Amino acid sequence: MMAQVKLTVSRGKQALKDVAVAAGTAIAGSDAMELNIDQTKISKGDALVMVDALRAKIFASPWPMA
Repeated sequence: MMAQVKLTVSRGKQALKDVAVAAGTAIAGSDAMELNIDQTKISKGDALVMVDALRAKIFASPWPMA
């Protein structure tokens, strides 16, 4: 079990199988979460669809995630 996980989603690849789960890095506080968005080539709508894909992956995965 990893204490931190990193979820990665790409525009156009929002299926559960396409959302990657990997080891994350520690952040300040054990009750925190970060979201990094590269806004170079995506719209706000794209970003919101991708956030929904992350939510779906968290919902469908066992907890704690591994």
